[in-house]
Amino acid sequence: MNVKLARIKKGLTQTELRELVKPMSLSTIVKIERGDVDGLTLGQAKRIAKALDTTVEELFFKEG
Repeated sequence: MNVKLARIKKGLTQTELRELVKPMSLSTIVKIERGDVDGLTLGQAKRIAKALDTTVEELFFKEG
């Protein structure tokens, strides 16, 4: 999933990303990275994208 790749490129751990996108649980970050985005809100997606210096489109809608 693009979220995991973007996080790794940014040099962040899952825990560090969670701290940047509070309030969000670590288990939610893990699920998102595995591709389970059911129930993910637009606000959550925007916070993740901002923390990773990218866009929601890049993280969740771009193939490959």
